[in-house]
Amino acid sequence: MVAGVVVVLGLSACAGPEDGGRRPEVAVSVSLPADPKAALEFGAGKLGTQSARVSFTLGSGGWPRETFGSGVVDATGTNYEITGESFVVRRIGDEVWLKLLKRPEGTPADQWFFHEKDLNKWMRRSVFNMDTSTTFSEGFPWKLPRRAVKNGSDFVRTGERAFKGATATDSEKITHFSAELDQAGRITRLGVGTAEPFDNLYEYTFSDFGTSVELQPPPAAEVIDVEYVDPLSTGFW
Repeated sequence: MVAGVVVVLGLSACAGPEDGGRRPEVAVSVSLPADPKAALEFGAGKLGTQSARVSFTLGSGGWPRETFGSGVVDATGTNYEITGESFVVRRIGDEVWLKLLKRPEGTPADQWFFHEKDLNKWMRRSVFNMDTSTTFSEGFPWKLPRRAVKNGSDFVRTGERAFKGATATDSEKITHFSAELDQAGRITRLGVGTAEPFDNLYEYTFSDFGTSVELQPPPAAEVIDVEYVDPLSTGFW
């Protein structure tokens, strides 16, 4: 049984109301189930119940290229702004805009689909376009961590709120994962990989739970329409 034992400040680092932000949420500290599987399932069940700050890396261990990103996302995963090495993605409901910051590292100029004039402009995209990408497919950013736990086995507790185990990827290849939970039982880090520290396939971290996600459409003068956007040319896929 999960029982609350004490009230602590949540992880939010938002500005106070005088700065237009939101006060840190009060989170109830819980004692996790003794069974590692049950503890992780509890943590996975909390994913997507609060807004959060997210950082992620899709590693070179099983992806076409490394992709890095960080930003804020609401509980539904339909409102977020993520900044990567060479891109910014802003989604507000069914509206999506993509800004290129530079040509991605490792992308030859003759294989780049854009021009210098396209940089720092917001390209309008559809939710369907984003959902067909791997990085921002439906369920982002909660889907991969949830799936790692759902498909998990051989759960082991490695610390008071740290765990590891085996899990299956889309290719049904058995890999391994490691995860950490906070005092409220929320997953704050989960990585999947083929060897210690189990993060060369992907790693997600979550913090600032309850943070404000207030996004506005880009100024019309900064928006351009493009017929096709190749994700790899933007720095994600």
